[in-house]
Amino acid sequence: MNIFCRLFGHTWVPVTDNPKISWNAKDDGQVLHASPAGETRFFDECVRCRERREVIPMRRFGGSKPAEAARS
Repeated sequence: MNIFCRLFGHTWVPVTDNPKISWNAKDDGQVLHASPAGETRFFDECVRCRERREVIPMRRFGGSKPAEAARS
C-alpha cells in the first residue's frame, strides 16, 4: 500500500479484464466463429498503488421503461 493511500485513501477507477477471443472454423471449414476464453470481469483499481477489488455488476431485469410508463 502506498503512503498516499494510507493518508488520503484509495482513488478507485473502474477497470475491465477482457478475455482473449479464439477464432475457430465451423464443420465445413469456411466460416470462422469467435469464442471467448472466459468471462469479462469488472474491477475497481486504485490509481496510486494498483490494488484491485472485484465489482459485481448490477443486472437490469425487464425493459428500459419504468413500470408506470409500461402500464399506460
